[in-house]
Amino acid sequence: MSTRVEAVTLKLREMIIARELQPGSRVPERDLAEAFGVSRTPVRVALSILEAEGLVTSEPNRGFVVNAFSIEDVLSAFDVRGALEGLAARTAVERGLGDDALATLRACVAEGEALVAGGLCGADDMRRWSASNDVFHSTIMNAAGLSTLLKVHAFLAKMPLVAPVAILFTNDRHDDAHARMVDAHTDHVHILNAVSRGQSARAEDLMREHIHRSRDHLSRLLTSGRAALSAEPVVLRRRKKQTHVD
Repeated sequence: MSTRVEAVTLKLREMIIARELQPGSRVPERDLAEAFGVSRTPVRVALSILEAEGLVTSEPNRGFVVNAFSIEDVLSAFDVRGALEGLAARTAVERGLGDDALATLRACVAEGEALVAGGLCGADDMRRWSASNDVFHSTIMNAAGLSTLLKVHAFLAKMPLVAPVAILFTNDRHDDAHARMVDAHTDHVHILNAVSRGQSARAEDLMREHIHRSRDHLSRLLTSGRAALSAEPVVLRRRKKQTHVD
């Protein structure tokens, strides 16, 4: 993804969350392109990314329209997502994860370890983290082999900021994004350990706790009314490395 697209994506996300673009309104692509000093192409690419996050929807003859949502809607969706993914984790362990699925989970954890260890989190790092997070969660969902569960989860993922790929980073000095990444990565490590050891009940509990922690972080960010992170890389406060023992 180009730096220009990332910058536009982050700015549009900020405008939607801050209600500068009102729910139900059409996104004025041409006006925004002029305001950002870019062509319409980066704006359209950014909007397709935000559509995957559930913030906008493409409608025939209208272009992209801002989705309506409330903080309560988003947080309640996280509660349901936690229950679904907890069930998926337990079921996946009981059914038995194949070697390919385990290898994918280990690769995601390795990617997270590299990003956390780096300490520098710019737009590209955020994109990599979000993509890896999405793969981690979708791998466990798919391994459960429950078609109805997948359909309900896919419906939830269309809600703003609920999908595993939709992770909100901010420029609020009180929001230690690196610490949040460390927490999420540590959760992934523990979940992988439980899954690898065939601990179905533990895997379910850990997944529920993991998503509940994400819900709490998002609740604080949304209720604080802070803006989305700018495209410029920033050095995040680095948490002292700890040794985790399962």
